[in-house]
Amino acid sequence: MDALSDRFDQLQDLLSSADSVVVTGHENADGDAVGAVAALRRHLELADRNVTALLSAPLSPRYDFMEFGRRYEVYADDRHRELVTGADVFVMCDLSTWGRLGPLEEPARAGTATTVCIDHHPCEGDGPADLNLLDPTATATGRLVYDYIRHVDGQVDREIAESVFVSLSTDTGWFRYPNTSADVMELVADLSQHRLDLPAMYRAIYQSNSVPMLRLIGQVARTVNEECGGRFVWATVRRQFLDDLGVERYESDPVLDLLRSGEGVSVVALFTELEDGRMSVSLRSRGTPDMNEVARKFGGGGHVYAAGTTFPADEAERYRRDMVAMIRRIVGRT
Repeated sequence: MDALSDRFDQLQDLLSSADSVVVTGHENADGDAVGAVAALRRHLELADRNVTALLSAPLSPRYDFMEFGRRYEVYADDRHRELVTGADVFVMCDLSTWGRLGPLEEPARAGTATTVCIDHHPCEGDGPADLNLLDPTATATGRLVYDYIRHVDGQVDREIAESVFVSLSTDTGWFRYPNTSADVMELVADLSQHRLDLPAMYRAIYQSNSVPMLRLIGQVARTVNEECGGRFVWATVRRQFLDDLGVERYESDPVLDLLRSGEGVSVVALFTELEDGRMSVSLRSRGTPDMNEVARKFGGGGHVYAAGTTFPADEAERYRRDMVAMIRRIVGRT
């Protein structure tokens, strides 16, 4: 990543002089966020840095196989606020807007740390942090972390290889999406030599739905909304669904996979009610329209193919209607 070489040097200088580093990812961390945070945390540990990895919520059970599952903490204000506000460096991975930090946003903004953003999403301006390492052409944020580690001649052990592989495999849909390049496959071949059990990893990530989750997928299939001649489909997962079916750990990816499997579907929107009344939104497309542009209209962001946002509790239903209407208009014009 020649374009980021100078930024990599700046990050190395910053981290080498830091007494305390906090690394985190976006709220409801997906595989890329998890992998990027995990790889950077391990790199800093190997470099004898005082580093803490914080997430806003427990890891999805899909990633329980990772070494990182024993290496992170779930943010709690009474336990971690002083750690965040007093850190020398605060690194956020796989997000380009402060709002996607969830409960870590306020303490991070209130602290005195030098902030760093590592991300591959399109971003307005120079980025949200004091030091931004942004490349929207990169396959995954975990790839950017890997390139940084190699740039500074850092060690790549099994834990780092596993973490970067999780980033790459999930953000390429297990190497099915258009961002799967020859360069990516070459890197994957190198990473897989670190004693990675690829079939077991695939089963854990993509074939580990609980029976209640399977029933939820069926419920969503019965209530899916089809518009624009089937090119746009959307669904809402209500908290009542989850409670009635006994879904303890909800996962959006299996539901999104179901919706995207429809013949002729080009755009998918999934709205999920959260326990606190907010609504999480996941958007997917085949490239047209640009999901990042749609999400940014509602305070979120992402990629052309995949993006998301979170609606505030008091406006969730209105925003949902507005977003559906916007996508309907856009798809209707294509």
